[in-house]
Amino acid sequence: MNDAQRKALTEKRADLIEEMTSLTDKVAEETRAFTEEEQNTFEANRKEVKSIDATLKADEETRALYDAPKTAAKEETQEDKDVRAFADIIRQRAGDQNITKSDNTAVIPETIAKKIIDKVYDISPVFGQAEKFNVKGNVAIPYVDAANDNLAAAYATEFVDLEAKSTKLLTTQLTGYLVGALAKVSRSLINATDIDLVNFVINKIAAAEARFIDQEVLVGTSGAITGLSDITQTVDAAAAAAITMDEIISLKDALKTPFQNGAIWVMHPETLDMVRHLKDGENRYFVLDDVTTDFGVRLLGKPIYTSDQMPKAATGNNSIYYGDFRQALAGKVVEDSVQVLNEKYAIQHALGVVAWMELDCKIQNQQAVAALTQA
Repeated sequence: MNDAQRKALTEKRADLIEEMTSLTDKVAEETRAFTEEEQNTFEANRKEVKSIDATLKADEETRALYDAPKTAAKEETQEDKDVRAFADIIRQRAGDQNITKSDNTAVIPETIAKKIIDKVYDISPVFGQAEKFNVKGNVAIPYVDAANDNLAAAYATEFVDLEAKSTKLLTTQLTGYLVGALAKVSRSLINATDIDLVNFVINKIAAAEARFIDQEVLVGTSGAITGLSDITQTVDAAAAAAITMDEIISLKDALKTPFQNGAIWVMHPETLDMVRHLKDGENRYFVLDDVTTDFGVRLLGKPIYTSDQMPKAATGNNSIYYGDFRQALAGKVVEDSVQVLNEKYAIQHALGVVAWMELDCKIQNQQAVAALTQA
């Protein structure tokens, strides 16, 4: 059987299942049982679907036998099985893999769900650098109240009591906010066997979640994920929509030496374009291209990361962040669930893939990050 014949059978199978779904939806909506004609149509479609499945399986086995002498058999890992099963679910022919199924949904295996979460971290490096806690419930992170820290060393004399000094500890509370992302996938696309379904759906969901996470970490939402919005260490710019090199130097110097080693710059692409045009007295640019860094450019020896979610250089905005986000940020992420919705979008000739996460992100060390605030 050639590829065109396999595609034709696959498309016919999808049409048969769509007709069966329409029949069951109709009787459910009218709260009645099948008529004799509807029952006969449903049974005929089901038998033909099984026959098509058997034909496709036989063709796969035949191809495997034909190709067996050419390549050595590769031992299938659990992730390989889960990836194959995920694609099978989307095509509505799941086998007996580690997938929980109900009438109209399917829960994706842990390896696939984790792959989606990892992809989000790759796209969103600021949140990826934060110290994360993968636990349910609230997380309390202690820190020293600098305004009430009186602990100090002093000269001492034998047999004379040391004077006690007090240190006050406060806590940063990480709670959890439910975040969802829904991708609708065309059934015409699904039926095209040359499409990598797993990576297609993962990339769609990952991109949506990455944009949301970047927005919440860099800008924050009052009453929800605050991210960097409550930063206290700031440098004030003299202008509302302009930046000077002196201000950038002051921003870098706002961090103590222990936080300089892993520090990076974060700004909007338009802000980077503004900073790239800054020159010294000898007409030399301060921003240097550096292919050895993660982001390709350096400013005062530190890599620059750009994000469309960052505020632009405008009145009152925090236009540039500089910090070691591994020490500055604490995040909580709980992998929840990823589900395939088989019937919800059937009348649109599509299906849905929905992902749920529980997230929070706050500053845990104000000394490790600083912001340039426009006038």
